[in-house]
Amino acid sequence: MAHKFTAEAANPLAGTLRYSESDRGFNFQLRNFDELAGLVGERGSTSLVADTLQLEVAVDTGCALYVWGYLPKESWRRADLKLPSSVSGRVTVELDDPPLEEGISVSIARSNWEVLFDEGSGLVQVVRDRKILEELVEIADGVHLGLSGTRMNSFWLSPEFVK
Repeated sequence: MAHKFTAEAANPLAGTLRYSESDRGFNFQLRNFDELAGLVGERGSTSLVADTLQLEVAVDTGCALYVWGYLPKESWRRADLKLPSSVSGRVTVELDDPPLEEGISVSIARSNWEVLFDEGSGLVQVVRDRKILEELVEIADGVHLGLSGTRMNSFWLSPEFVK
């Protein structure tokens, strides 16, 4: 189950990442559905799972699109977070096994994901290992993936909070 994540320069997917207090989860609202259709291709999309957070991925290309999913705020730990420098780009994932299939989720990593939250900045970090050096890539507005080589280590999320 080795996953390989690679990044290239590109514009992030346009939209708004929101965290719904009442639903206790994230959703991504697209600005332009045609932009998404061009990235998804003909076989649709699926998701890679980090605990209960979902990373939506195009089946045809392996292109990481945005995040969504249930992630109760009550479980988040308070921390002082500052978004490290990030580049705009596209991240592609390759799976050894199983292959990407529409509607069938695959685990990103079998490890405990820690969720940190900075109330002042509104930043949320979902991270496997805080000690690893990583490069951040903004794949969609407010959605940054932290890569360490070809391994995905974290999500840095800057959502709009709604009731």
